[in-house]
Amino acid sequence: MKPDQVRQLTGVRIIAAMWVVTFHLKGNVFYAYPEWKGWLEPLIAHGDLGVDLFFALSGFILSYNYAERMGLRFERSTATAFWWARVARVWPVFVVTLVWATAYHGFLMGASKADPVAPHDFSPWSFFRQLTLTSLWTRGDFDRVMFNGPSWSVSAEAFAYALFPVVVLLYWRLGRTLKRGTLLAWSLVAVAPLGIWVFATDTLYPSWSWLLRIACGFTGGALMFQALRGLEPTPRQRAWASHAALGLVVVFVAGLYLSHHFGYERFAPGLSPLFVAIIGLLAIGDRHIVRLLSTRAFVTGGAASYSIYMVHMLIIEPVVGAEWEWHWLTPGTQAAKLIWLVLPVVVSVAGWALWRFFEEPARHALRAASKLARETQ
Repeated sequence: MKPDQVRQLTGVRIIAAMWVVTFHLKGNVFYAYPEWKGWLEPLIAHGDLGVDLFFALSGFILSYNYAERMGLRFERSTATAFWWARVARVWPVFVVTLVWATAYHGFLMGASKADPVAPHDFSPWSFFRQLTLTSLWTRGDFDRVMFNGPSWSVSAEAFAYALFPVVVLLYWRLGRTLKRGTLLAWSLVAVAPLGIWVFATDTLYPSWSWLLRIACGFTGGALMFQALRGLEPTPRQRAWASHAALGLVVVFVAGLYLSHHFGYERFAPGLSPLFVAIIGLLAIGDRHIVRLLSTRAFVTGGAASYSIYMVHMLIIEPVVGAEWEWHWLTPGTQAAKLIWLVLPVVVSVAGWALWRFFEEPARHALRAASKLARETQ
């Protein structure tokens, strides 16, 4: 696989991010535009699965970037460099949004104002746990644990990052010893427990579900990369992969609508294992859906997707609070209808600005600091 083959997977990230954004807007949007509910609800109501798509992408991309360097043997220096690279990637934006969320919730508490999504534990210890990305590591629930709600998934990702230098040794050895077809099968088997969990419990959110979601998605993505590693697909195979990827996307969306139509929408998250297969097919495809995801707009959006994801609730929550405070913005008014329509654009622009003017410069600065430290040792 060549570097240009993952541009389309970067493009997938903005779809995952905006899917989560619309999920958190759905109640307000459907109240303002009830005529949209019938044809959009089956898709938007499961936007929380965008997080599972992120997890599978993370397993695939990290294996793509690091498996060759880290899979042969464990080396402390290589592991340390990997961990620092991940800190440089996620921590600066995480800290900025954590401080932002702390100030917002603290203001509401100090002013004795109602908080639409008040954290369960607004304490210095909770702040410290969040600052170190370890909030979820010792607890099963994640509802309102973080001051910035969506950041629970970053703590789950950080757990995978912490283990990656060890588990990549297993991924690498499986990739070297198992045949490609067997690896493809195991990549799908790895995510099967999540689907079984959903069917058995009727929910995606029982205790410790975050651990199962990151373990299944990340491992499935990593094994899918191992199955494709070294593959040099023919033009015909690339075309087939493109058609199959598009077909599975259609199957997934159709599954959401059919489950909703027949009253089984609680089982729709059981379709999430399809993400791993779609990612693998997109990685080797070369036409229509792949070309679309590889365009500059999608790739730029994908690059900014983390910042978009991290700021969206920090913008949505104050608007919800304003609905309670300002009569001209109460649900049903023209102002409310307009603001919920333009809010996804506002979130996207704010996230892009955070990525362009802070996330990228901060990441480069931290990586440069690490390189300078190694050179001066």
